[in-house]
Amino acid sequence: MVKTILNILVLSLVLSSISLAQYKEKISEKQDELKNIRKQIDKLENEIKSKNEEEKKSLSTLKKIDRQILLLNQLIKKLDKQISVKSKKIKSLENEIKKTVNKINKLRKEYSRYIVWLYKQGENSTLKLLMNSGSLNQAMLRYKYLESVTEKNSKILENLKRLSENLKEIKRVTEKEKKSKEKLLSAKLDDKRKLEERKKEKSVMITELRKDKKALEDEIVKKRRAEIKIKTIVADLIEKERLRKKRLYERKLKGENIPDEEMYNYADFENFSELNGKLSWPVRKGKIVRNFGENENEKTKTVTLNYGIDIETPKDAAVHAVAGGIVSAIEWIPGYGSVVIVTHKNEFRTVYGHLTDIVVEEGERLQAGDVIGKVNENLEGNILHFEIWNERNYQNPEEWLVKR
Repeated sequence: MVKTILNILVLSLVLSSISLAQYKEKISEKQDELKNIRKQIDKLENEIKSKNEEEKKSLSTLKKIDRQILLLNQLIKKLDKQISVKSKKIKSLENEIKKTVNKINKLRKEYSRYIVWLYKQGENSTLKLLMNSGSLNQAMLRYKYLESVTEKNSKILENLKRLSENLKEIKRVTEKEKKSKEKLLSAKLDDKRKLEERKKEKSVMITELRKDKKALEDEIVKKRRAEIKIKTIVADLIEKERLRKKRLYERKLKGENIPDEEMYNYADFENFSELNGKLSWPVRKGKIVRNFGENENEKTKTVTLNYGIDIETPKDAAVHAVAGGIVSAIEWIPGYGSVVIVTHKNEFRTVYGHLTDIVVEEGERLQAGDVIGKVNENLEGNILHFEIWNERNYQNPEEWLVKR
C-alpha cells in the first residue's frame, strides 16, 4: 500500500514538472505576442508625435489613431486571457499545495507509527526480538521483516523531505504567479485608459475632418483600394485553407493524433448555401446607405465599386455573426479600418468592416448571433461595411439577408 502511494507521489511530481514547463512555454509565447503588439502601438505613437500640429489633423493621423485603437483592443483582450490563465494556474497551484500537505500528513502518520513501535520496544529492540525467537527459522523471518520495515520507513522519510521541498517550491511559484497577475491587471488598466484617450482624440478629429472635402475624397480612394485588399485577403485565406487540409491529411496518413483545435471542423455549423434570403442581419437596426455594385458619391461625384453593402447604424451598434463559423482573419485596412472575416461551411466567408471594440480572436468558433464587436464611427458616420464571398466570388448581400 505504502509502495503504491510512493509511486503515485513520484509520478505526480514528474507530471507537474512537465505541465509547468509546458505552461512556461505557452506564457513565453503570449509575452512575445504582447511585446509585438506594444511595439506596433509605440511605433504609431512616435509617428503621430513626429507630425506638426497641422499634420496631426490629417486623415493619415486619424487612420493611425484608428489602428492604435484596434491594437489596444487586441492587447486588452490578450491581457484578459492571460489574467484568466494566471487565475486558473493560481487556483491549480493552491489545490496542489492542499494535496501535497495531505500527502505529507499521511506519510508523517505512517512514520510516527514506526517511531512509536521502536519506542515501545525499548533499547536494542531489534536484538531482543531476534533473541526471543523460538527457532532459527523464526529469527530469520523476523530479521527480514525488520529489514523491510526499516527500508520502507527510510523511503517514507526520504519522500517526506522531497515533498516538503516541493511544497516550498509550489508556494514560491504561487506567489510569483500572483505578482505576475497583479502586473497584468495594472497593465490592462493603463491600456484601457490609453484606449479611452485615443477614442476621444478620434471623435474630435472626425468632427473636424468632416468639414474637409479633400479628406472625404481621400477616404473614397482608400475604399477603392480596400476592396482590392479584401479580395486579396480572401484569396490568401482560401489558399491557406487548402494547404492546411493537405497537411492535416498527410499527418493523418502518418497516424498522428491531431488536437480538436487544429481540425477547424465546420460540420457542426449550418449549411450556409441554404441560407439565401434567410440570413440574419449583422446589426439589429440600420438601413443600407450604399448598395452592392457601382455607387456614385453625391458630395464628390465619384463612382466606387462596392463588393458588399454599407449599413448606417445607431452609435456603438453591436455587430453579430450572421451564421456559425470560425474567425479566420482580423485585419486593419485603410478605408475600412478594423475588418473581421468569418469562414463558414461550404467555403463561404462574411466580411465585417468599420469595427471597433472587437471581442473575438482568430480561430474562435462563433454561432449565429454571437457579438463580434461594435460599429466604428468614421467620416461618413456610423456605417458597417458587410460582404459575402463564396470562394473567390463576391455575392450581393441584399439577396442573402432576410427581408425587413
